[in-house]
Amino acid sequence: MEKAKLERFFEKAAHQHDRAADHYRHSARHLAKGEHTASAKERDRAIDHCEKVRIDEIGLRPDGMATDGRTKSEAA
Repeated sequence: MEKAKLERFFEKAAHQHDRAADHYRHSARHLAKGEHTASAKERDRAIDHCEKVRIDEIGLRPDGMATDGRTKSEAA
């Protein structure tokens, strides 16, 4: 894989993780205010951003297989 493509992927992944962190912070603020529904929505958005990166990463692997423990436990 060419270096430029990997660099773009890593930049995109970092951006998605930054967005996820922002959603987790917002979730904590909502939870502190007792806004449980809004907090749950923010957590779901954070998880979605992390999932986007994980799916893209699987596409970059030559074998197309994920190696993190979550995938193995989800399959069980």
